[in-house]
Amino acid sequence: MKKKIFLLIMVFALCINFVACNKSDDKEDVNKEGGEAYLLSQGGNINLPLTPFKTFNPILNDNLYYFYFKDLIYSSLLEINDDSSLNNLLASSVEKIDDRTYRIKLREGVKFHNGKILSADDVIFSYNYILNNKDRSFYYNLINDESNKIFNGSQNFAMNRVDNNTVEVRFASASKNNLYKLTFPIISSADDYKNYTPNGTGPFKFKSYENNKTLILEKNKSYFNGQASIDTVTGIVIDNPSNFEGIFETGKLDIYTAFDTNYSEFLNSSKYTALEFPSNKLYYIGFNYKKNPSLDLRKVIEASINKDIINKEVFSTNLSLCKGFYPEESVFGLHDIKEKEDLSKLSVKKNENHQYVDENNKIIKLNILYNKNDAKKRAIANIIYTQLDNAGFKVEMLGKNANDISFTENYDIYVGEYLVNNSFDLNYRFSNRSEANFTSYSDDRYEALLNNLYTNKIEYKEINNFLQNEKIYIPLGYEKNALVLKENMIYDGKINFQNVYSKIKDLIIVSAKS
Repeated sequence: MKKKIFLLIMVFALCINFVACNKSDDKEDVNKEGGEAYLLSQGGNINLPLTPFKTFNPILNDNLYYFYFKDLIYSSLLEINDDSSLNNLLASSVEKIDDRTYRIKLREGVKFHNGKILSADDVIFSYNYILNNKDRSFYYNLINDESNKIFNGSQNFAMNRVDNNTVEVRFASASKNNLYKLTFPIISSADDYKNYTPNGTGPFKFKSYENNKTLILEKNKSYFNGQASIDTVTGIVIDNPSNFEGIFETGKLDIYTAFDTNYSEFLNSSKYTALEFPSNKLYYIGFNYKKNPSLDLRKVIEASINKDIINKEVFSTNLSLCKGFYPEESVFGLHDIKEKEDLSKLSVKKNENHQYVDENNKIIKLNILYNKNDAKKRAIANIIYTQLDNAGFKVEMLGKNANDISFTENYDIYVGEYLVNNSFDLNYRFSNRSEANFTSYSDDRYEALLNNLYTNKIEYKEINNFLQNEKIYIPLGYEKNALVLKENMIYDGKINFQNVYSKIKDLIIVSAKS
């Protein structure tokens, strides 16, 4: 697979060089090593999947597939890079005034698809539109997530117009992830949102829509960040996303995103390219702190669990393992490398029958709580049951229906999942001030770290190190998704769950000549 991608990239490089000398041609011959001729296609159409959606409005949308598709139409002030760092998009500059205040200058001359010039009024309108639709917009949860409610009393940031091309943003705290809250789409302040037609500043603009059949976009020739390499994008509306893969294999789709599915067949296929990326879904094992599990016990439990086996048997190795709150590839995932600990020095010991016992020589019993109707969580629970049993613990399973799970039950370990949003914040979930802290974890040292994090006094690395040292919970990893493409397409660079379609505008179609 790596060899194939490398070869296509080399073809791409040769094509660019060749086309630079022959700009008047739409298609040019390129010879690869061995004499086989290739064509670099300029223009063309690609088909992407959609499911039935309720609105074109990107701020009110609640459809996953249109959520990604809309990034072809709309732009935000800032965009999230492959490593989860930030990059200017509609913003030409971001000036830090103090730890809470930023002055953002817009790119000059950027136009909406209907010709209106982007201004500070559009940015402020978009922000206020989110606030005014807080019960209907995903982006309100980005702006005012639970960490903001805990540490800032739900106080939202203030956005003010400085001049026609500049806005000033003052956040409620000095949190390091503040600027990620500015990744919402910018919409026009002059549009009719009761009878709305898509109108953004992105690389593609609305061309036509046939209800529940197709949504067609065409290249935005005035796009501020370079014209797209393809002419049109057609969204094919498909009722059931479970049919995407089969329809893709028939050739009616050119690209599709494999969410929560086993895409290994595409990784090893000569007909397709699969670009893997960590999703925003983190699988983990939590502890019940109402039962006061000691640090030594938590260390032994973690050491007894083999994540690699879970990854292989449950996820077909489609799990991006991590040791902190965030993906290892992320700028938020930094942590120190710890040496393997000598378990023989811990207070938790085994008796003569090789069973773990407490300080009163009583056999330690662990109850595993999990959703029995979730196939992956059930499989994880079964594996850790076996691993803990083999390690010397007495283990029992507490499989429940999702609606019947209660954290007041007599459990010791819970198999769960977290979903991370664009502002990268899971730390608050273990704060004793958080409603999401069902584990009842409480530690004044951790609260002090959180206070320092949200006042910009420490880096995320310190939080991740504390997590590793204290074993607050056991992160397994982020489930991987994959963007699957036909083999004749080159999609430059990496992706993550925030920017799946961001590089489609630069897609290159390469086809072999007969």
